[in-house]
Amino acid sequence: MIMNTIQNCQIRVLHLDDEPISLDITRLFLEKSGNIKVDSVNHVHDALRLLASSRYDALISDYEMPVMDGIEFLKEIRESGYDLPFILYTGRGREEVVIRAFNNGATFYLQKGGDTRSQFTELTQKVTQAAGQYRAKQKIQHLYQIFQSLRTVSGTLHGSEEIDNKLQKVCDYLSSGKGYQNVRIVLFNRDNSIRAVYQSGLDERIDELITYLKAGNRTSCTRRALEMRPDPVICEPSQTCSACPLFSDHQGQYALTMRLEHACVVYGIISVTLSSDFAEDFDEQAMFSELANVIAYAIHHYSLEEEQTAMEILMGTSRKLHIINSITRHDIRNQLTTQMNIYELLLECAESVPEIRQYITILGSSINSIQEHLVFADVYQKIGIQRPRWLSISAIIEGITCSHEFGDIAILHSVGGIEVFTDVMFGKIVTNLIENAIMHGKRVSTIRIGFQELMHQGVLIVEDDGIGVADELKEKIFERGFGNNTGLGLYYTREILGITGMEISETGVPYEGARFEIKIPKKGYRKKKGSEIADLTAPLVSEGV
Repeated sequence: MIMNTIQNCQIRVLHLDDEPISLDITRLFLEKSGNIKVDSVNHVHDALRLLASSRYDALISDYEMPVMDGIEFLKEIRESGYDLPFILYTGRGREEVVIRAFNNGATFYLQKGGDTRSQFTELTQKVTQAAGQYRAKQKIQHLYQIFQSLRTVSGTLHGSEEIDNKLQKVCDYLSSGKGYQNVRIVLFNRDNSIRAVYQSGLDERIDELITYLKAGNRTSCTRRALEMRPDPVICEPSQTCSACPLFSDHQGQYALTMRLEHACVVYGIISVTLSSDFAEDFDEQAMFSELANVIAYAIHHYSLEEEQTAMEILMGTSRKLHIINSITRHDIRNQLTTQMNIYELLLECAESVPEIRQYITILGSSINSIQEHLVFADVYQKIGIQRPRWLSISAIIEGITCSHEFGDIAILHSVGGIEVFTDVMFGKIVTNLIENAIMHGKRVSTIRIGFQELMHQGVLIVEDDGIGVADELKEKIFERGFGNNTGLGLYYTREILGITGMEISETGVPYEGARFEIKIPKKGYRKKKGSEIADLTAPLVSEGV
C-alpha cells in the first residue's frame, strides 16, 4: 500500500553537495524514473532556506563541505525539528564517519564510486524506500492527530457552553498541531442565507470571506459539497475559483469540504485545507467524514433543544392565556346571566308596552350572539394547548361508536393500524364529521371511514350516502359562522388539523353524498408493525353501530 502511494505521488528530494557536477549527475539519474523531483543546492544556507519554505520527502547530503560537514548539517536540521529521511552520500568510507552518521539520525549511508549505473540504482531505491517509510509515518501521525481530535471535538460539543463557543473551539483545535492548516464551518438558515461562520487560520481574510458569502456567493468547494453526494469533496489548487477569497490559501494546498447533514437536514458545511498526500487518502476521507458527522449531530441536537425550549415557552404562555381567558369568560357568563334575567323581565313588560318589543328583540339577538362567541372561544382556546401525539384512528372510531348513539346509521371503517401525529382534539374532529353528516345529510344511512396511502401523503376519508354538499358551498362550509348552526365545527376542525400540517377539503358529488378528505403529510402518520390498510373501494366490514 505504501509503495502504491509512492508510485502515485511524486517524491521531492533536496540534494546538498558543494560539487556542481555531482549535483547535476545525481539529479539526471534520479529524475529518469519520472517519480522523483530533485532540488539541488551547493551551500548549507541555501539548503536550510529551502527546508523552511518547501516540503521534501528525503534529503541527500555530501560529507565533506565548507562551513560545516554533512554530519554537522545533520545535527543542525535534527535540532531544528526536521525529521525527514537523511541519506549521507559521500566519497568518504571511513568507519567512524558511518557510525557518527547513524548515531546522529542518518537514515542511510551510501558511498560514491564504483559502477555508476549500479550506484544510482541503489540510491534511487534508498530514496524511494526512505520516502515511503517517511510518508507512512507522517500519515499515521496525522491520522492519530485527527483521531485524537475526534475525541476532543466530541467532548467539546457535548459540553455545557453555548454552541457558538463550542464550534469556535472545534475550529481552533482542528487547526492546531499536525491536523489541518485552516478550518471553517459555515452554517445556513432555512432560506440558505448565512447564519454564522466559524474559522481558524483565516484571520486575515475572514472579513472578506463573510462579505463574499453574505452577498449570496458560495465558494466552488461549498457548491460542490451541497450539490453532490454526501461525501467529502476534494478540491485541488487548480480547481479553486480565482474569485474565491481563499484563493491564495489554496495554492499548493488541497481542500476537503463536506456538508453538515443529519436526519436529512443540511445545516451547513465544514472545509479544511491540507497536504495533497493526505487529501486523496481513503483513510483520511473516512476520518473527515466521521468528524463532519459528529459536528452535524451536535448541531442537530442543539436545534432540537432550541425548538424544545421555544415550545416550552410557548406552552407556558398558552397555559397562562388559558387561565386568563377562562376567568374572563366566567365573569362574562355571570354578567350574561344577569342580562338574561333582565331580558325575561322585559319580555313580560312588552305585553303591556308593545312599542318596546322590537328593542327587546334586538337585545335578545345580542345576548345570543355573545353566547355563541363564548362557545367558540371555549373550544378554540383548547386548540394546541397540549403537544401533538400519536393517536390510533381505529381506537378513536371505536371509542366514538361506543360512547355515542347514532340510531340505525352504520359506522363502517377500514383504517387498519394507522396512527396520526396530531392534536389531542383529533377525536372531536372525527366526531364532528360524523355528526355533521347525520345532521345535514338528511337521508344518511351509512358513514364510511377509510385511509388511502399515496406517494407523498396519506388521506383519511370520511364519506356518507346523504344529499352531499353543493359545489358553491364546498369552501364556505369551513368559514366561521356558516350553516344552519354556527359553523363552529368545520371551522375549528381545519384550525386543529393545520397545527400538524394537515389539510381538509370536501370532494363529494352533490346528491350522492358528502366526502371529507384529510390530507396527512408523510411524516404525520405511521402503520403499526404487521398492520394492513384495506382498499377503500372494497366492501367495508362494520366495526360497530
